[in-house]
Amino acid sequence: MAVGGSQAPTTQPAFGPAKPARRGRRWTLAITLLALAAAVAGTTVVQLGAMGRPRPHKATVRPTALPAAVPPTLDLAFSGPATDVPPASPITVTVSNGELTQFTVSPLAGGAPVAGRLVGNQWTPIAPLAWGTTYRVEATARSAAQGAHSPGPVHVVRSFTTPPPPLQPMSLVPDISPYNGEQVGEGAVFVLLFPRAIPAAGQAEILQNLHVSMSVPQPGEWRWFSPSELHFRPEHFWPLGERVTLEGDLNGLNILGHSLANSSFSSTFTVVDDHLTLISAITKRELVYNNGHLVQNFPVSLGRPGFLTISGTLIVLSKAYSVFMNSATIGYPGLYAQNVYYDVAISTDGYYIHDASWDVYDHGVANVSHGCVEQNPADAVWFYNFSRPGDVVKITGTGLPAGEVNGEADWNIPWSQY
Repeated sequence: MAVGGSQAPTTQPAFGPAKPARRGRRWTLAITLLALAAAVAGTTVVQLGAMGRPRPHKATVRPTALPAAVPPTLDLAFSGPATDVPPASPITVTVSNGELTQFTVSPLAGGAPVAGRLVGNQWTPIAPLAWGTTYRVEATARSAAQGAHSPGPVHVVRSFTTPPPPLQPMSLVPDISPYNGEQVGEGAVFVLLFPRAIPAAGQAEILQNLHVSMSVPQPGEWRWFSPSELHFRPEHFWPLGERVTLEGDLNGLNILGHSLANSSFSSTFTVVDDHLTLISAITKRELVYNNGHLVQNFPVSLGRPGFLTISGTLIVLSKAYSVFMNSATIGYPGLYAQNVYYDVAISTDGYYIHDASWDVYDHGVANVSHGCVEQNPADAVWFYNFSRPGDVVKITGTGLPAGEVNGEADWNIPWSQY
């Protein structure tokens, strides 16, 4: 039953919700389609305004991130190990994803950068670098990509060292006595005189490259008497007929800052005599033996006090018909300065057996010389002709032993100490 007014009644079903009006269904469909379109376009979303009307709204746009720029790489390469770089060799500079902006080579100890040329990816010094020097290399590369977001530069510091100066070739051949092919007495020793003083390490290397062969083998030893003088002697005197050969090959050795070249040599001597001379400062006599037989007995005069003759087992080193002797050479100027004849050297320090015609009446009586062994003129001629290098001369009774200080120690050093 209606209550007031003339509005027609709305009929509702007995059960369930009321059915929506047709007009409301149209708006719902429209809103759904608009939302779907906005989702697909990705630019606009739809919101409902008053009375269910759609209201457009601008959405936030998220830009796609750009890929990050690749940083540069920088590498330095030397010709060989960094501890042994040849002075004129190039340095290879490799840059990827960028460009080189700075490159310097400077001595590590300080100093101006080295002048050089960079051609392509190789830097070469204008003048060769110094030998045996360490250098510092600094290089910088920047990225190929420029802008606020480009990677920073790459800085590389390296060092390298050039090798020591190359060894220059040098010949090192000693003077050798006895000379090659010489016939000698049984006391001969090889004496090698080098033109330069040899350091200890070089002496050891030289010994390893010297070889002595004998026709009748027996023990023998080398001994350095000074950095430039080397001797070889057997344990006992050589037998008659012994043939001894020295061979040396020093090529390729590094000595005194040089590489030895043209430094091979050889020498051979033959023992042909067994001569022994015994001289006494007490008896003032000289006894000469040939192959064990006494062949001469001469009166002699040896050194006076203050000028003693050396004692010991000596050998004849050389002979000279005439020698100018000057006392100034031994620190006593004015005592004598004259030619002396028929000189047989028994020392490298100025001791001779020689003619002394001015002292004949003292021979066999008194020791009046300045260190040499004086003989009568005829005896001196005979002994001069009889003697040869390597002959053994033993002097006793003077009180001045021969030794290394006067260069005559070969047969005076015990074999165990040689």
